[in-house]
Amino acid sequence: MITIGTDCSGIEAPIEALKQLGVPFEHKWACEIDQFARQSILANYNPEIMYTDITKRDHSQLPDVDVYVCGFPCQSFSLMGKKGGTRDPRSNIMRHCIEVIKTKLPAVFILENVKNFKYVEKGKPYTSLINNLMTILDLQGERVYNVYPDIYNTKHYGIPQNRERLYIIGIRFDIHTDVFTKPIPTTCKPLDDFIVDKTVYKLSNSCKNIVRKLKLIDYQKGYIFPNSNYVNPLENVSPTLSTRCDLFFHTSYNRYLTTTECLLLQGFPITFNQAVSKTQLYKQIGNSMSVNVLKVIFEEVIRCTTLSFV
Repeated sequence: MITIGTDCSGIEAPIEALKQLGVPFEHKWACEIDQFARQSILANYNPEIMYTDITKRDHSQLPDVDVYVCGFPCQSFSLMGKKGGTRDPRSNIMRHCIEVIKTKLPAVFILENVKNFKYVEKGKPYTSLINNLMTILDLQGERVYNVYPDIYNTKHYGIPQNRERLYIIGIRFDIHTDVFTKPIPTTCKPLDDFIVDKTVYKLSNSCKNIVRKLKLIDYQKGYIFPNSNYVNPLENVSPTLSTRCDLFFHTSYNRYLTTTECLLLQGFPITFNQAVSKTQLYKQIGNSMSVNVLKVIFEEVIRCTTLSFV
């Protein structure tokens, strides 16, 4: 059995990934500043401790864990956000992530952010983060981790959502038995497999105006588009789900995606307990990691380490 702690926990995609893999685990802690996200966590999972602010705790008092996962805030670095970079106070959370790793030295860590984090401020924050992680030392002054950063796309691992995210995987030398290799892409399931309500609705006047603005070449194909201002539709693949995925419109069914469909497109099960308002849940889904991506990362970690996942 492994132990796991998560920061910036969101709706706990890492915990859901372990559950779907059938891996026995103890969820030692979660940490989430958003009260509605905490409601979703507690309605679906059972962390032993729930912290509310990573910046206001003594990291040395955290329980020891085998696996540490943190999706530090992406709004500072996202192309669709304000791009405040390291000037944004939220970027300070990244430094706390590093301190947690330095203090607790988990066997494995996984950090996640938007792809653009690699390039903001000419790549300086990204380079600094990788250097910090690669130069973490143990009590004997020896380097602790091999670090494997790479871009993963949700659509390459079975789920039709075009979502590119940076994942940084760190593996402690003492449990490493083989090089971590980025998982090979797998066949993507059809988008229609993720549509729960197959009713074709009458196109409302407001939606007709949106479609007219978009001037889609072939409206009847399976497009999903986010709104009338930003569109780059891919046939039968969802665009990146955002915090406003309540506005993601499916042209085959003349309606917006439901919360259940958005959860499925992030790899969560249809049984996920939707314990908050739809507005809050759409936001949480858009901020989440993709469960299917975490599953293939965990599987590769199992393959190349001595960490016991049974």
